[in-house]
Amino acid sequence: MSEINLPAVLHIIIFLSFQEDTINLNIIKTWISSDAIFRVVAAILHLGNIDFVKGKEFDSSKLKDEKSLYHLQTAAELLMCNAKSLEDSLCQRVIVTPDGNITKPLDPAAAVLSRDALAKTIYSRLFDWLVDKINNSIGQDPTAKSIIGVLDIYGFESFKINSFEQLCINLTNEKLQQHFNQHVFKMEQEEYTKEEINWSYVEFVDNQDVLDLIEKKPGGNNLEEPRIS
Repeated sequence: MSEINLPAVLHIIIFLSFQEDTINLNIIKTWISSDAIFRVVAAILHLGNIDFVKGKEFDSSKLKDEKSLYHLQTAAELLMCNAKSLEDSLCQRVIVTPDGNITKPLDPAAAVLSRDALAKTIYSRLFDWLVDKINNSIGQDPTAKSIIGVLDIYGFESFKINSFEQLCINLTNEKLQQHFNQHVFKMEQEEYTKEEINWSYVEFVDNQDVLDLIEKKPGGNNLEEPRIS
């Protein structure tokens, strides 16, 4: 892995509105000098390239080809684990019983689910670890009852190919924005009106129409659901 240019990284951090005197150089150097994060991310990508086909036994699976074997061995090397153990964990599952453990083979479809579950778990733990490191670096008090955070949630993303997963992500973003609108604008301004407080109405973009389009039950003349008569 090539060496990362520390001055360039610092320049980017400063460009993103961080004050130069508030940057903890020791923490940044520690993160950059360690390739652990990059190893984990690379291992996840290699896991996603592993394919399976039917094995010799009933409802069993095996690696599809040499390409899949290469990605498995690379992922194992990056994760510093035994390649055969990693392969077994993807192609088999262990059932714990009072009389002992039972190893059951997985068919190719189940092996893919096992592969994806492992990749998602590793990614989730890496994300949690990074958040913990960031919180520690900015001096967050773990015993604090409240914190101040910045969350950018508003706006649909439109790609050349939009999957159902992207629709779910966009819907979640819109619901978060509506929650913000409801509590910061709608409820507060209703309270002002109820208490007859002299105030000026705050204009805001209400995205409720977007939520209704996706969540509401179809109705009307053009979208009427078919009925059995």
